[in-house]
Amino acid sequence: MDKIFVIDDEIYTLEFFSGLLSDEYELFKFRSPTEALKKIDKIYPDLIICDNLMPELSGFELLDIINKEYPDITFIMMTAYGSIDIAVEAIKKGAFDFITKPFDNIEELNIKIKKAIENSKLKTDLKVLQKNINELYGISNIIAHSKKMEDLLGIVKKIATVNSNVLLIGESGTGKELIARAIHNLSNRSKNRFLAINCAAIPETLEESLFFGYEKGAFTGADTSKKGYFEEANHGTIFLDEIGEASLSLQTKLLRVIQERNIKRLGSSEPIDVDVRIISATNRDLAKEVDLKQFRNDLYYRINVITIKIPPLRDRIEDIPYLAEFFVKKFCKEFNKIQMKISPEFMKLLYSYDWPGNVRELENLIEKAVALSDGDLLKADIIKDHIVGNPELKSDVIDYKTAKLHFERDYLNRILMITGNNIQMASKLAGLDPATIHRKLAKIKNV
Repeated sequence: MDKIFVIDDEIYTLEFFSGLLSDEYELFKFRSPTEALKKIDKIYPDLIICDNLMPELSGFELLDIINKEYPDITFIMMTAYGSIDIAVEAIKKGAFDFITKPFDNIEELNIKIKKAIENSKLKTDLKVLQKNINELYGISNIIAHSKKMEDLLGIVKKIATVNSNVLLIGESGTGKELIARAIHNLSNRSKNRFLAINCAAIPETLEESLFFGYEKGAFTGADTSKKGYFEEANHGTIFLDEIGEASLSLQTKLLRVIQERNIKRLGSSEPIDVDVRIISATNRDLAKEVDLKQFRNDLYYRINVITIKIPPLRDRIEDIPYLAEFFVKKFCKEFNKIQMKISPEFMKLLYSYDWPGNVRELENLIEKAVALSDGDLLKADIIKDHIVGNPELKSDVIDYKTAKLHFERDYLNRILMITGNNIQMASKLAGLDPATIHRKLAKIKNV
């Protein structure tokens, strides 16, 4: 049952609400705001209905406390009939609605209370959703058993609490957006919006209106005013994926936003202040693009305050079994299948591949394997065609003994070339006696 606090120093108002609401809601009546505050942590109401004029603490003072300390509790202000200015001020300060005494329209009063309870439930749902998002994209959920990824996450933790712009560099499929979300969720902006934008997917003709918004009548079809991406992400983080694909026109406008910290909607000359942290990402060499005059050098230095290079999967192979197990669990749950295990042959194939599509390719392959497999074991034949038939197969992987012989061959050939095949001189450079060099040369002759 939904819980409602009614706070009024007039006893007949409390009795009125008791008769009106007690059958449908769990009602708690208080003649003092301070008394209600003492109970709020224990009971935690869905809705507070509070009179404006009271001794000890006014309704506005209580509203300020609720907004600051209990923002997910919905608040309705009670005012005297005709106090419309007070009611409007209450709405501006964060009250969901207001009601006026005396309560002549009971049906309207009930509707307002029901809507307030619905609003409270929406706030609760949003809080749960945000918690789930934070858990999903939190740093603890990023799989990092390799040294390179452990070092990367160490950097993420250090830079998350500052407001400097960040450039993420990495191949497609390495998880740039996942890292960007982790930075946001660890920052002091985490309660505000994280907005991910794919710059490559936006037509140049729509860039200005989408990024900066527009006023009503700014162009044919602009029937209402609309916020752009920067206004929507205000006080939060905007993630500009594939920033290297942005047009030169958009690059110029982005530079101005970073410098001026404000935007102008299309069709308006009035600046709107924005406070947004920019995290950009690219799989292109932006320094080279700057040399080719295809990317503005001043924008490059503005977005590249902190650079994080995300390693490809082939350079973090220690993470493969952990990633594979994570994706198997994910898709078994999604497809409502019994929990599957990975066979040794299946895992061997995963290790033998170079993963040009990185973690995204691994995820897609595991999804296919789980979807097509029967029983509780993932077998190698289900992915063999994808890996063995792919030129990225690591055909150069050899055993340790052979690799050691190759090294000795290349090393000795190099040192003999330097010394003009002088064994005595080569032995001094290598720190080996001449007999050992002769023996090793004979051993690697046919390698």
